[in-house]
Amino acid sequence: MLEGDKIMAEVKSLKRNGFFNALRTMMSVLFPLITFPYAYRVLGPIGIGKVNFASSIVSYFLMLAMLGISNYGIREAGRYRNDKEKLSKFVKEILSINLISSVIAYTFLFASIYLVPAFFEYRKLIIISSASILFTVVGVEWLFYAMEDLVSVAIRSFIFQILSLVLLFVFVRTSEDYINYALIGVVSSVGSNILSFIFASRYVDFKSKNKIELKQHLKPIFVFFMMSVAATVNSSIDITMLGFISGADEVGYYSAALKVVRLVAAVVASFTVILPRLSYYASVGENENFKILSTKTLDANMLLAIPACIGMMSLSKNIIYVLSGTQYENSIRVLHILSFTVFLLTISNLCGAHMLLALGKEKITFYAVLIGIFFNIATNLILIKRYGAYGAGIATLASEFTVSVIEFFCVKKYFICKDILKNLFQTVCSALIMALIVFAIIKTDFPIITSLVLSIFAGAFSYFIVLLILRNELLYEFVRRMRWSK
Repeated sequence: MLEGDKIMAEVKSLKRNGFFNALRTMMSVLFPLITFPYAYRVLGPIGIGKVNFASSIVSYFLMLAMLGISNYGIREAGRYRNDKEKLSKFVKEILSINLISSVIAYTFLFASIYLVPAFFEYRKLIIISSASILFTVVGVEWLFYAMEDLVSVAIRSFIFQILSLVLLFVFVRTSEDYINYALIGVVSSVGSNILSFIFASRYVDFKSKNKIELKQHLKPIFVFFMMSVAATVNSSIDITMLGFISGADEVGYYSAALKVVRLVAAVVASFTVILPRLSYYASVGENENFKILSTKTLDANMLLAIPACIGMMSLSKNIIYVLSGTQYENSIRVLHILSFTVFLLTISNLCGAHMLLALGKEKITFYAVLIGIFFNIATNLILIKRYGAYGAGIATLASEFTVSVIEFFCVKKYFICKDILKNLFQTVCSALIMALIVFAIIKTDFPIITSLVLSIFAGAFSYFIVLLILRNELLYEFVRRMRWSK
């Protein structure tokens, strides 16, 4: 009975963490859906392009400051969750390393903006965006993930998103207000980390006297840092190369499509908060539980990611016109190609950022992303000059495909493949029928917003109805639990 209670408690904990992480992500999606159309219309492709180019530059220095500590901290802090003294010592050691690396990162950043001619025009934007480095480090958000305390993270995030929403409508009114937009973006994304440091005292005794030992962390942190370097370069190199080769306008077109894709991918990935639990299963040798949890998570992700890909591809024109305006017409075909990356990002997030990490095989993730970077840079060099933002989209798709395929095959034995193939068949069939209904709606004479809303609701309804007809086990289990909870 005690063992059964323990299992039920673990299930409830996973559900609660998944819910609050999904809630936080949904808020992160909802607010951009309000601010996105306004900001992109007011600032135009050039203003948005400047802000995103500056942010892409800062991301490299943020990578240097963080050293990949987030994932290392989540994995290691979870081991000390029931020992406040050891946890406090660990957090203070990691924070000390983080602060040292931040000073180094800021030194290189300020040297760069005064030595690299291409950065001269963006100095003020880069300096403003760099505030995210300090906020991210002192926020120790990884600690709250390690402690599976996602409730407070969601609440703080919500407060600062409301604040940034008010600031946006007050201080961003013309195309010249892109500086204000960059500052508000920092407040929105990491402003809550200011409070996080204060709330960290729940788990960490910062006043206790501990012998700070840094050396033992340097080797594992270096591995995570190399993974972080690879991941940051892979996700930012497209915008950076676009800015250098094609200019701010192409960055703006590309960013409009990429923003939509990343929002949708974030929603799907938000339900995957299983790293601490997978790490536990791996450490105690519960391989069967590891396989069951991994398989069910992948099935759930596919259930959302596949219709999201097909839906975005079908509604690219409507989405871009509604969210960004007709001045972003060049973004439509970019969104066509980038839509497929949602599924690929879902696969790589589960296999690389969760399963391989839990198994202690993070080096595989690093090598996979490294190969992806090679494909990304090579394809960008060939295509950007000729096709601009669309060429960058193709490069990103090629890169994400490479990474996800390598990572999946490295963890394939930890999945119940028969269940996955059955779920995949049902999901694809349902999504294709959904696409036919969406296509029929967008061919009508409805206004573009009406057409978009009708397509989303009718498509989603038909998708889940077909899944029920096909007796999809995951959906049936969800319906049964909903009935049982009543």
